[in-house]
Parts: sequence; structure tokens; C-alpha cells
Amino acid sequence: MRSTRDFLTGIITGVVIGILTAPRSGKETRDKLTEEANKHTGDLKDQWEKGVSQVKEGLEQAKSQVNQYTDKAKEQFNQYKDQAQSAIDKDKIKDKYNDKVDELADDAKDGVDNAQSSIKAS
Repeated sequence: MRSTRDFLTGIITGVVIGILTAPRSGKETRDKLTEEANKHTGDLKDQWEKGVSQVKEGLEQAKSQVNQYTDKAKEQFNQYKDQAQSAIDKDKIKDKYNDKVDELADDAKDGVDNAQSSIKAS
């Protein structure tokens, strides 16, 4: 963008110097300057519109990439969350299983103790 601006500045400067040093009357010189200014104003407007268009395209690309990265991050987060939830659920199931085994072991011990005490009493 800077090289384009420098190029246009050079062209405009050259045209102005050429017009000012040309052997013409004041009115002709003013008319010529006005004509050249109008001509270059159109060129500058075109360059400006191209620049604005390029910035808009770049912005849209950046938005698209940000959305892609955001979606990917959400997807990975959900995967990790599901894995963590699965691990938590497994731990809960293990805890319930171990509690049930302990309960059955306690019941079995109580049964053995009852059986022993009934055998001793006879």
C-alpha cells in the first residue's frame, strides 16, 4: 500500500511540475491543473476503494479463521469434558461396587459370626 501511495505521489508531483513549467497563460495553467486534479482524484478514489475492499476481504478472512479456531476449541473442550465426565462416572461406579462388596463382606462376616455362635451354644 505504501509503494502505491509513493508511486501516486510521484506521478502527481511530476504532473504538477510539468504543468507549472509549461509555457501557458495563467488561465490555461489553472484549467489544466483542475483537469489533472479531477483526473487523479478519480484514480485516487479507485485506489481507495480497492484498499477498502482489500481490508474488508482481510477482515472477513480473519473472522472466518477465528470462527474456525473457536469451533475447533469448542469441539476439543467438549471431548475433554466428556472424557472427564466418563472418568468421574467410572469412579462413581467403582465406589458403588466397592461399597456393595464391603456390605456383602460385612453381611457374610455377620452370617459366619452368627453361625459360629450358634454352633458354640449347642
